[in-house]
Amino acid sequence: MKKILFLFVSLFLTATTMTTFTSCGDDDDAVSLVIPGLPDDKGGDDSGSDEGELIHEFKGWLKVSTGYFQDSYYGEGAVIRVYKKGETYTCKFHDNTWGDGRFDITMERGQVSGTGTLEMPGQHGRPAKSYEATISGPMTKIVISVPSVMGGTEITWNYGTRVGGTFTGTNNVSVGGMYNYSAEDVEQTVTVNPDGTVNLTISEFSLSGTVMGDLTLGSYIIRDIPFNQQKGGFYKEYADGTLTLHFKAVKDGEKTHDSYYVFNNNATTTYILIKPAESGITVENKFSMGSMPFSITATMEGTKD
Repeated sequence: MKKILFLFVSLFLTATTMTTFTSCGDDDDAVSLVIPGLPDDKGGDDSGSDEGELIHEFKGWLKVSTGYFQDSYYGEGAVIRVYKKGETYTCKFHDNTWGDGRFDITMERGQVSGTGTLEMPGQHGRPAKSYEATISGPMTKIVISVPSVMGGTEITWNYGTRVGGTFTGTNNVSVGGMYNYSAEDVEQTVTVNPDGTVNLTISEFSLSGTVMGDLTLGSYIIRDIPFNQQKGGFYKEYADGTLTLHFKAVKDGEKTHDSYYVFNNNATTTYILIKPAESGITVENKFSMGSMPFSITATMEGTKD
């Protein structure tokens, strides 16, 4: 069995934060290694596992292809765990949609490979079912292949986050579907939660020359936005009667509005949709506030700063 240093070397070459492992070869030398953006969480919900010592936990995002669809994004928060027991290594996989896998793994020239099973959740009330599967690739991009599911399924786990970060773009705003405006260089920040949901922080931005005058829409945070496969991104109807927006309007030099208004569902559904794009993300935010009789839809295509 190769040393555990070799098992993780493909991941650590791009390191930016520090953690420490102990090699498992013929010596006990401590090896200091750097892992990009990786929390030092060695417990999780598997702290009592009989697989041996939990070496580390890695979180990432999924892209799935089957005989029926190709390269479909399946959100953030999928987990890879690696265990050591004696001179053997086990890799476990978990995702809320695609289930739980267990694989006995080896390393050959920087590539992880192994065989095992993937237990996938049942649909429409059916029980979960286990399928034979293989695992392969570097630790930063692991492919789980399940030949007997949907004409052959490949689940590609990618280390890190795809939608996390601060994105900047032009926010295109439609008011009631009748008036269109835009604000340049608007920042929106996505943070990924441990359960795979995301939070979105929308920064303050201004719209000049509208029918209501010059407008300023304040910053706010929408929390715990879950991934929705049908929508193709993170989606939430977020008006709950408590979240507010500071709204200011100045027309002909006079301030006509300057207050906090509650997001509401009286006139239209208030929702947020965050979808990954080739260069970043697309954010669609539709809302109404206070006693407003019409909706506002803000759409931004943002690139990561």
